[in-house]
Amino acid sequence: MKLFEKIKAKKRQLMRFLFGSFSATALMFTFQACYGMPPEEQSSIFGVVLDAETQEPVEGIGVYIEGAFMRDTTDHAGTFGDIEPVFVASGWSHYQAHLWDTDSTEHGLYEAQITTLSYEDLHAPIQLTVNRVHEDE
Repeated sequence: MKLFEKIKAKKRQLMRFLFGSFSATALMFTFQACYGMPPEEQSSIFGVVLDAETQEPVEGIGVYIEGAFMRDTTDHAGTFGDIEPVFVASGWSHYQAHLWDTDSTEHGLYEAQITTLSYEDLHAPIQLTVNRVHEDE
């Protein structure tokens, strides 16, 4: 008789576990249905990187825009990005554009920097500037 009681107890324990798992899953789906996932939209993110002093385009600058899933390196005209849309987390109030020199001194040596962009900045051509590292520094 004890064997049947143990089997019933294990069966009850298994049913409680399954019911609890399904309840937690249902609760997560209900929360998502009411409040939704963080909004994302697609946007074409592109722009140009200029030398801060000369305002000339800079080739070989790495550009990563956090929250916009966009990473690129500037070409000979200083442009980055693409007209193909990328996903943008639209609930953010600001985004960070990380800039760094990818080619060392080939096109001049530039400082790595982080620039803050607004949500509206991502919906128009972006103009970023970088500071050249002077040899006397």
